[in-house]
Amino acid sequence: MNPILARYGPFFLFSFTVIMGLGILAGIGLTAVLARGYNKSQADWLNGLLLALVMAIIGGRIAFVWVNWDYYQGHFGEISLVWRGGLSYHGALMAGLISLAAWSVFRRHSFADMAGLLAPALVLGSIFGWLACWFDGCAYGRETGFGPLAVNLPDSYGVFALRYQTQWMGLAFCLIIFIIIIGLRRRLQPAVVFWLTLFLLSLSRVIVSSFRGDEMHLIGAYRVDTLFDGTLALLSVIALVTTAIVGRMVVPGENGTHNHGK
Repeated sequence: MNPILARYGPFFLFSFTVIMGLGILAGIGLTAVLARGYNKSQADWLNGLLLALVMAIIGGRIAFVWVNWDYYQGHFGEISLVWRGGLSYHGALMAGLISLAAWSVFRRHSFADMAGLLAPALVLGSIFGWLACWFDGCAYGRETGFGPLAVNLPDSYGVFALRYQTQWMGLAFCLIIFIIIIGLRRRLQPAVVFWLTLFLLSLSRVIVSSFRGDEMHLIGAYRVDTLFDGTLALLSVIALVTTAIVGRMVVPGENGTHNHGK
């Protein structure tokens, strides 16, 4: 764990900021490569991606502050210090998707096409997100005994204990999902790529959440994030089945590309 990479006088270089910045750049570069096989209606995909990124950061920060309001109500001046770390995956996901949908309507693009194009970048961003959490100490595992998934790790307050390696579990799941999506994306319609990505990511987070020990609001005996991810996974399955029923599961185009938007 190393939340601060370097210090320059009064200024700190936070590992969370650096890793997430690298993840954003990697996602943009990956999408630029994948966009070569898409039609002209998606030529301005970068504008949609940048808008979704900005709104995702804003939405992710708002959701994180809300979940941790007991702390921030006494440290109001830290709310805007997003570069120190502290983003909610679910808040970022919802804000990013809503803004991308609005942008697609405004630009008269297909939201399904845009979401399918950006889906691999979403997985890649999740990989960097779990890595950033490992450096920052967020999304830490609950305490446990000796075992193959346990190691001496701190929580977000710096208290060390034998904990589940939830950050590495999440990262490993995302790597597998990334390989699956990259391997299948040319064979599937963009809508299917997006819903499959969302299903796999949500399912993996449900599994990892059962090992997490960080504070989270509860509904009954269940974490709010677990219920949210479970709902997303269920909705994604419904969307996948609906897509299959209407006969749009696989539509190959010429030269390995799709006839998107037609």
